[in-house]
Amino acid sequence: MRAFFFALVIAASGTVAAAEDGWLESYTAAKDVVENDGGAILIHFHAWYCAPCKQMEANVFSDAEVQRALRNGLASIKVDTTHDPDLASKYGADTVPRDVVIFPDGTVETLNVGYMSKSSYLNLLREAADRARRMPVPTPVDTKDKQNSVGNPENTNQPEGTSKSEGDESTIDPPLIGLDGFCPVRLHDKREWRPGQEKITADHRGVRYLFASEADRTAFLKDPSRYAPQDLGCDPVILTKDQKAVTGSSRFGAFFDNRLYLFTTAANRDKFKAKPLEFTEIRSALRADKIEGTTFQ
Repeated sequence: MRAFFFALVIAASGTVAAAEDGWLESYTAAKDVVENDGGAILIHFHAWYCAPCKQMEANVFSDAEVQRALRNGLASIKVDTTHDPDLASKYGADTVPRDVVIFPDGTVETLNVGYMSKSSYLNLLREAADRARRMPVPTPVDTKDKQNSVGNPENTNQPEGTSKSEGDESTIDPPLIGLDGFCPVRLHDKREWRPGQEKITADHRGVRYLFASEADRTAFLKDPSRYAPQDLGCDPVILTKDQKAVTGSSRFGAFFDNRLYLFTTAANRDKFKAKPLEFTEIRSALRADKIEGTTFQ
């Protein structure tokens, strides 16, 4: 039985000055660079025991052209998953080598898994940098403001473009915003943190979800229980042990049996990871208006 663990990805914008070999020294340094200069963050996940990783080190990263591309429109870092498991879990790096890019608009994509030749890797770097240059950086939106814009308490009518899943009981006004406005379908199917559009939404069991496209909303409405966080996004450890419905955070999440669970702390996520079956009871009677918290954080 396999579980994939992740945390909320913080979007950054960026271009770049880097070390002589093309790599910056840390994730923090990469974020600083893109915040100041623009571009995208590229993370190459590897491990000391990984033979394909060693081949890329010898055959690809030693090349001067690759080193220049690593710092041309990108803030690039290498991360050994055995040394920084928390960062690896953020980006779903359960296998290596793996290349993940964080684009200026907040989109996170896994662009490669496995060994890649020098020519292919150069194309990957150049295409990622080109996409980042053409991508507008969105104006930051406060979570509370986003919630109010989606569900205005002065307007009791359902917003244009909002659909409801079968049997939905929207009892919160304004409704809870699921997954901080990120698209649940992209997250489930592609492990991709893609912001949803405020005009493309659907309500399920009192929680409103935003979607990256109409196709994503259609997929959600066909099987909302597959895509929506389990237990309405409440921490299953607290729900099981204390019988309290407390909103989990998208910073601490886990996929178990292809279902998403959210937690209030990393410690609770670790408890779940150790004994997931202890915390996965079906709680269909849980209601959104009984949750402690106003939005998924």
